[in-house]
Amino acid sequence: MEAKMVRGATGPVYMDALEIRKKVFIEEQGIDPALEFDENEDFFTYFVGYDEAKPIVTARARRVDDDTWVVQRVATRTGYRRHGLARDLFEFIEAQAVKMNIKKIKLHAQESAEPFYFAMNYERVSGPEMEAGIVHYWMEKAI
Repeated sequence: MEAKMVRGATGPVYMDALEIRKKVFIEEQGIDPALEFDENEDFFTYFVGYDEAKPIVTARARRVDDDTWVVQRVATRTGYRRHGLARDLFEFIEAQAVKMNIKKIKLHAQESAEPFYFAMNYERVSGPEMEAGIVHYWMEKAI
């Protein structure tokens, strides 16, 4: 898998991230597009993993204080799940975070994704909370 990143809501990497999010969150999970695509799009760094130039996994991150990123909108296309690709993308995200002096990553995980995050040493720090009609938990990891 090849991973790419872009800051801000522009360019082909961002458009690839939107394509994955639309398929996973809007088409599969039925999330309202008004909730999925928000006014904060331009404030994030977008990460996309590619398999032979096809965008397959994505996430976005934003600095929330001097040493913390919040990672959101983590999604993997159907047919590519459970192959370690999201884990590979997270390794890339965490490596980029370290380069930027980030010390902690926080995320709001869907309940069904908690085992994935636990396996990468994220800890549940609060919840449950409803977001877009889905149970979520705040999780974090020191890096």
